[in-house]
Amino acid sequence: MKPNSSILSGLLSTCPASGSVQVVHHVASFVEEQKLKLDVVLGTALVDVYAKCGFLDEAMDIFERMEDKDVKSWTAMISGLGVHGQPNNAIRLFNRMEKEGFKPNELTFLAILTACSHGGLVVEGMEVFKLMVQEYGFSPQVEHYGCLIDLLGRAGMLHEAHKLIDSLPIKGDATAWRTLLSACRIYGDVKLGKCV
Repeated sequence: MKPNSSILSGLLSTCPASGSVQVVHHVASFVEEQKLKLDVVLGTALVDVYAKCGFLDEAMDIFERMEDKDVKSWTAMISGLGVHGQPNNAIRLFNRMEKEGFKPNELTFLAILTACSHGGLVVEGMEVFKLMVQEYGFSPQVEHYGCLIDLLGRAGMLHEAHKLIDSLPIKGDATAWRTLLSACRIYGDVKLGKCV
């Protein structure tokens, strides 16, 4: 029996956790040798695992070769770029996604907000958050707010982050408070740190 895209994507899903890059390369080689179609399931699995392992060129190559993409494909590539220090490329890909008619979901917004946070792109992050709420009508979850608080904290905008936490519809989020406390420590704001 020949393995199909579902079997291969299942195999690939175990690779980031186990750190087995050899398996990823073996599966990619197998796909090439067998001339298997990079359908949305197999293509997305390869993009995701390559991106998580830090092989962004390989991930982008697979992504561009995929005939069909879905929101998961775009999100996997955006996330990989953001996590590995390419926030501007993540934003460009997000914009391209919209131009090509794909509608981002909550996970896509989480990926792009994380990219903005890691890259210190405050203005861009705030614009993305506004787009998520006003244009797409998503209700932000605690993770989305957490990215915003992290973004503001990393930029030294501690009082803005504090105001945001106080205004959250979700009360008592320990992660948000820990994030702000960490930023207070980094920036030496003892007074706000004690309050937090």
